[in-house]
Amino acid sequence: MATPEAKNTSKLIKTILLIVLIIGISIASTFFLLKQFGPSLLGAQPAMAVEPQAPVVPKPIFLALEPFTVTLNEPRANRILYAEISLRVMDDTARQQLQTYMPEVRSRVLAEMARYDAISLQSTEGRSQLTNNVLAALKAPYDSQLAAPAISSVLFTAFVVQ
Repeated sequence: MATPEAKNTSKLIKTILLIVLIIGISIASTFFLLKQFGPSLLGAQPAMAVEPQAPVVPKPIFLALEPFTVTLNEPRANRILYAEISLRVMDDTARQQLQTYMPEVRSRVLAEMARYDAISLQSTEGRSQLTNNVLAALKAPYDSQLAAPAISSVLFTAFVVQ
């Protein structure tokens, strides 16, 4: 017959095998769950290969003005300036406002251009100054109840001094 010592040893071995089996099943199920569900089980977001998107740049809004022919400020000779101008505006509201006040827009541009002489307009600094002055003249409000139009730049698309 089996001795009590053998029964205790057999019972101890069975208990150890049961504990090892439970630990093995626990480790196997943990690996399985992590492989299936990944980091989402741990509360982290899965790392996805996402290409960075380029920032969305709004389309520019341009308003082309009819060509200008201006007699320049020359005391001894009759010199003229022929220029084509496009305005880059920030929004459709500014474009509509400028179209509504187009006679005044053209008048402001003509008045500004007539202040220059041929020599100053043939230099880079003179053209830059003309651009800045036209921009400032056009940004002024056209009516006391309206905000100034949002114009970002004045672009000369043709520029001839004769």
